[in-house]
Amino acid sequence: MFDIRYKSHHDVKEVINKLLKKKIATPLAVAKIMNQDPESKEAGIYVHTPYCDKICAFCNMNRKQVDNDLNSYVDYLCNEFKKYGEKRYVKGKVITSIFFGGGTPTIYKAPQLEKILSTLRENFTLSDDCEFTFETTLHNLTDEKLRIMEKYGVNRISIGIQTFSNRGRKVLNRTYEKDEIIKRIKHIKEMFKGLICIDIIYNYLDETEEEVEQDALIAAELGVDSVSFYSLMIHEGSKISKDLANNKVRFDYEIARDMKLHEQFLNITLNRGYSLLEHTKISNGKDEYKYIKNINSFKDLFAIGVGAGGRVKDLEYYNLNKYITFYARDSKLKYEVKKLSGILQYPKVQLNKILEFAGNDAYKEVEKLLKEYEKLGYIKLYNDYFEYTLTGVFWGNSIDAQIVEKVIEIRLEKR
Repeated sequence: MFDIRYKSHHDVKEVINKLLKKKIATPLAVAKIMNQDPESKEAGIYVHTPYCDKICAFCNMNRKQVDNDLNSYVDYLCNEFKKYGEKRYVKGKVITSIFFGGGTPTIYKAPQLEKILSTLRENFTLSDDCEFTFETTLHNLTDEKLRIMEKYGVNRISIGIQTFSNRGRKVLNRTYEKDEIIKRIKHIKEMFKGLICIDIIYNYLDETEEEVEQDALIAAELGVDSVSFYSLMIHEGSKISKDLANNKVRFDYEIARDMKLHEQFLNITLNRGYSLLEHTKISNGKDEYKYIKNINSFKDLFAIGVGAGGRVKDLEYYNLNKYITFYARDSKLKYEVKKLSGILQYPKVQLNKILEFAGNDAYKEVEKLLKEYEKLGYIKLYNDYFEYTLTGVFWGNSIDAQIVEKVIEIRLEKR
C-alpha cells in the first residue's frame, strides 16, 4: 500500500509543511503575546546545546567543542532564561516538562552545568511533577554532573546507546564497548533516582538478527524505563552517507528486512513487560514521556538556545543563531492537521478525535482508509477507536502521513 516507509514523526511533519506552507510572522506578534496573561497554565521548555565532543557516524550536524565557545554559550543561555522569566506571559505559566537536547547537553563542565540549572530554576515556576529530561552520552555523564542535575530537579535521562554490539558501535562511531556500557548503566541506576531511557538504532549497516536480539534482551535485563527505537536514517552530510557515496561501505535497504528486525525487537521487549508508548518508543509503564505528549497536544513550548524550535499559542519559532529567529503562524487547517498527526502517533486512537480535527467530509474518506488498513492487518477497528497491530506500528508514520494528506486534500477542495 505504501511506496516508502516514513520512519519518524519528523517525516510526517515534512509532508505537512510541503502541502501547507508556513505563514511568516514577525517578532512583534510574539512580543504582543508575551505581554499578555496566558489563557492556559501549562507549558514546556526545550533547551538546545549544539555541541558534541564526538560525532556519530549517522549524524549530519556540524559540531565542535571549544572552551571559549562553551563559556560564551552558558552565558547566552542564562541571559535567555532571565529574559523569558521577566515576561508577563511566562510568569503566568507553570512548567510541566523540560527537555535539554542536542548535541550533548552534558558536555558542559560541572560548574557550567550548575550555573545553567540554577539560573533556569530561578526564572521559571516548575510544577511539583515536572518531567525534567537531559539527553546524554555515557562518557560525558560523570557522577558529579549527575548529582548536580538531580539537585536541580532532573528526573529523567535519555542516553544515546544506539546498540550494545561491539561491531555495531564501531560502525556508528560510538564510545565504549558492551561490557563497559552495561557497567555504567548499572552504576547510574544505583546513583540516580529518576527514569533511565535509552535510544536504540536497528537495521544499521550489516546488522544481524543476533545483534537485534542482543540489544532487546540487554535493554530489558537492565530494566531501563523506556527505549526509543529507530531504523537507521541516513542523513546527507553524515559520515555514513559520505562513505556510501564513496563506495567505502554498502547498505542495501530492504523494507522486508526492516520490518523483520523491527518486529523482532518489539516482540522480545513486549514479552518482557514493556508496552508501546508511541510508534517509536516502548515503556515499562513508569516513563510517560510527558514532553512529547505536551508537544502533540500543542501546549506552549519555550525554545531556548541555538537550533531550538518552539511554540507560543499558534506561533512557531526557530532560533537560527543567537541573533536571528524565524517566526511562522499556522493556518487553522494546518493547526488542526498537526493535532490530528499528533494523536495518530499513539497505539490507541479515538475516532471522535479524528472527526474533531479532520472535519465531517474528510472523516468519511479517512473511514475508508481505516477499513483498508484493517483488511491489510495494520489496525484493529472498534466502535469508537482503533489500535495499531505490530505491523501497523511499523507503518505507523506512513499511515499518519497518508491520513493527513487525505484530510488536507479534502479540506482544500471544500474551500
